[in-house]
Amino acid sequence: MNSITFGLSVALIGILVVFIGLVILIGCIKMIALVTGDKKPKEKAAPALAKPETPAVAKAAAPAIAPGIPADVLAAITAAIAAVWQGDTGFAVRHVRRIHNAPAWNRAGREDQIYSRM
Repeated sequence: MNSITFGLSVALIGILVVFIGLVILIGCIKMIALVTGDKKPKEKAAPALAKPETPAVAKAAAPAIAPGIPADVLAAITAAIAAVWQGDTGFAVRHVRRIHNAPAWNRAGREDQIYSRM
């Protein structure tokens, strides 16, 4: 019985030390951010995607799609680019093509893992 209470007290002290260390670390990081003047930019009220399209983007031709890429994949690629786009100007996807630069064994292993989960 004595060894159980000793073990629990050691575990409790360890947990308290870790959390106190984390609080001190968070405080140090905030102090460094205040001293260096690093401030995160305030998020805009309206996302950049809500802006009306410029005439150059609206007149852009349909993107050139390599054979074998379905339209929903193109839409997903365009949506991913739009999600991380942080420029003030718009963009247009003009060309999409598949790149096969991975070695054959790498591609075979990836496909094996993907198909084994289906």
